Amino acid sequence: MMKQSMMALALMLGCPVAMTQAKEPALVTNDRGLTESVMTMQVRGDLTFGTDGVVKEHHITTKLDPKIAAYVDEVIGKWKFRPYRQDGVAVNAKTYFLMTLAARAKGSENYELTLDSRHFGDKPFMTREERQKEDEAKSSRKCVTECMVFEPRRPGYPVGLMMAGVGGGVIVHLYLNPDGSVADAVVGQSALYNIRGGDKVLDDARKLLEKSVLRYAKQIRFTPGTGSPLVGDNHLVGALPVEFRIEGMNLDNDGVWRLEQRGKANLASWLVNDPDRWVGVSDTAGGGFIAMNSSPYKLASEEARTP
Repeated sequence: MMKQSMMALALMLGCPVAMTQAKEPALVTNDRGLTESVMTMQVRGDLTFGTDGVVKEHHITTKLDPKIAAYVDEVIGKWKFRPYRQDGVAVNAKTYFLMTLAARAKGSENYELTLDSRHFGDKPFMTREERQKEDEAKSSRKCVTECMVFEPRRPGYPVGLMMAGVGGGVIVHLYLNPDGSVADAVVGQSALYNIRGGDKVLDDARKLLEKSVLRYAKQIRFTPGTGSPLVGDNHLVGALPVEFRIEGMNLDNDGVWRLEQRGKANLASWLVNDPDRWVGVSDTAGGGFIAMNSSPYKLASEEARTP
């Protein structure tokens, strides 16, 4: 199936993409290298840490294989937080976490497991299914549209990818003016799902998605005040994940490994000094607009992070 999908992509997408790139300006993603093959899994839970920043207890809510759960236990056991203060006094604190694990092939049969990213918040992080149920209960559309004054026509899914049965996703970092207009937008990362390979065909396909989503994102007009503020800046920031899903395809990776062919993470200039808000294509569950609020729960070694 994988080989058939690759052949379909090469035949239906290879030549048209090459022609399009020859006629139009260089993509913002050209300096980020070719596609990386990686398996990802999201894990959710909560933890409590003491006044010294050491984790006192934690609970994993995602159903995991015992070996994966043991690895997560080990990772959390090494975390040390900056003291959480109330009225200037350090207190015990509880936070919810969302982490993305990555498994990269090492040889023909082995994989290397690493922590790809982690995020902390005051509320439980929701799975794709939980987001959908919440939206249905509210009888309203997601914030991606509720927060919009103007939404251009959403980018269509390339025929070659659709016929090959390949899903995909792009996350765009937004730099918003106070009036809700987009001052700047940068593709944070993109990926193709459930297909294997790292050649130029996949890379061109991924970049084609990035280009169409970036054009779409730059034309959106949000309601004034949408997003979260930056320190010492009058602009607001947010992230916009856009997914392309084939009917019947399950893209959720909560406790389940998902194969991704993704580009390297691209860090927007306005987020360079704010690693707490760094987010990649693997960090979302297909939700709408993400305000990218800065979390009050920060690891002591957070300043050493790299995108």
